[in-house]
Amino acid sequence: MRRGLPSCAASLAVALAIAATPCARAQGPVERNAMSRDEVVAAFVDQQLSGVYPSGTPWSEMIRADGTSDYREGGNRREGRWWMRRDEFCFRYDLPLSGGCFRVVRVGTNCYELYAVNPGQETVPGPQTGANWNGRMWRDDAAPTCEERPTS
Repeated sequence: MRRGLPSCAASLAVALAIAATPCARAQGPVERNAMSRDEVVAAFVDQQLSGVYPSGTPWSEMIRADGTSDYREGGNRREGRWWMRRDEFCFRYDLPLSGGCFRVVRVGTNCYELYAVNPGQETVPGPQTGANWNGRMWRDDAAPTCEERPTS
C-alpha cells in the first residue's frame, strides 16, 4: 500500500509551502543581492569605478580609503567625500553641493546598481518597490558584466 501523496501532488504541496513562507516572499532579488556595509567597503574602497546613468551618460570615480573620492563626468571633475551610513553608500561633493546615499545591489559578477535612499526609508529600494536604478557601475580592475557599457 502506497502512503502519502502521489509525487506530483507532494511536489506541488512543497512548492506551495515554500512560496507561502514569509522569508521566501519577502526576499526578492534586490534584498538577496543588496550589499552590506562590509561588502561595499571590500568591493569598492581603493578601486576605480566606471558607470552609466539611466540617460546613458558615462562617469567614473576613484574611491579612496581615506574617505575621499575623485568623480569625473565628461570634462568635469569633482572631489568628494564618501562614507557608509548603515548599509548605504553615501557621497557629498563640493561645487555644486550635491550627493546622496544609495543601496548597492549586485546584479552580476562585476555589475552593480545604485538605488537612491531617502532618509528614514524602511524598505530596500529597487525594482520590486517600483524604484529605478540611479546608476549602474563596475570596478575597472575586472571585465564589466553589465548589459550596457558606455564606450569611451
